[in-house]
Amino acid sequence: MEIAIIGAGNVGTALGNAWIKRGHEIAFGVRDPESAKARSLAQQFPTARLLLNGEAAQNAEIIVLATPWQSTEEAVRTCGDLQGKTIIDCTNPLKSDFSGLEIGFSTSGGEFISAWADGADVFKAMNQIGARLMDTPSFGGTIKPVMFVCGEGVQKASVILLIDQLGFAVVDAGDLKTARLLEPYGMLWIHLALAQKMPGDFAFALLAK
Repeated sequence: MEIAIIGAGNVGTALGNAWIKRGHEIAFGVRDPESAKARSLAQQFPTARLLLNGEAAQNAEIIVLATPWQSTEEAVRTCGDLQGKTIIDCTNPLKSDFSGLEIGFSTSGGEFISAWADGADVFKAMNQIGARLMDTPSFGGTIKPVMFVCGEGVQKASVILLIDQLGFAVVDAGDLKTARLLEPYGMLWIHLALAQKMPGDFAFALLAK
């Protein structure tokens, strides 16, 4: 599958590396393919393409949005016409100091992105765990960490499959309005990791009897 990753920070590179290992074709969207940061990215991912955001997005079957919230709207705008495209939104609408969410409960970052990317199918996922645990998270047993996915569109099965390949127990949480719950849920992980300084890597699981 051809995947464009917009945002080459910890989350974007973790996902890019994970899906390359599983045989997917990855293109990173960058502001300047000739910049020092882009050259470093090219060395780290020799099989990936480095393209301007618009080129990466237009050529992709799936677009993965992994940008800091403050730069997310601009990143979406630079992707061009996204009518009919499929976006996996990994962002959380965090305040700049990570103290909480800028928006929530009556709307969500995912819904904002859906408005900015008019005509695209947006799915919220991969916002509920740290970047270090995005590829084959293992805790010494048979239980897999849960990853909730919300959104609607013709590529939903493909989105779920991509996340399943990473090693999560994937749960379809409904339409994009559920992002109003999943973003505060993601904020809980961030709060435990940063404010509470919970030791070690950790994840949430869903247990059914």
